[in-house]
Amino acid sequence: MEYLSDAWIDALDAAVRDAPPLRTTTPLVIESVVTEVPRRGEVRYRLAVDASGARARSGDAGDPPPELRLTTDYATAVAIAQGTENAQTALARGRLRLGGDVNVLIAHADTLSTLDDLTAGVRAETTYELARESKS
Repeated sequence: MEYLSDAWIDALDAAVRDAPPLRTTTPLVIESVVTEVPRRGEVRYRLAVDASGARARSGDAGDPPPELRLTTDYATAVAIAQGTENAQTALARGRLRLGGDVNVLIAHADTLSTLDDLTAGVRAETTYELARESKS
C-alpha cells in the first residue's frame, strides 16, 4: 500500500486501534503534515490517544489544533519512515518542524515508544513513490 494513501492511514488505524499500550488518561493528538506528496500535494493525518485507546485518521486543515504538529516534505518523511534519517537529524537540519506543545513528547514518551513495534507490519507493507522512481 502506498505511503500516506487512504489505505495506509486505514492500516495505521487498524494497527494502533486496539493496542493496550496506547492508552493515556491525558488525551493526546499528534498531527503529521506532509507536503509535496506525489499526486496528492499535502497530506495530513492524526494519531489520537486517550483512555479508550488510539486511533489514526485523515486530518483536515480545519481540525482543532493538535497538542503537537509535525510538518515535513515527502522526501524527508520517506527517509524517516524508511530509517535512513532520524527525526532528530531532520529537526536539526530544519527539514522537520514541530508545532504545539513539544513537552507533550516528554510527557507521553512511554506511550509513544510502543508505536514502532505496533506499526512494524504497516511499514513492511508500505511502498514509497520515491523508492519506486529511483529503481527505474
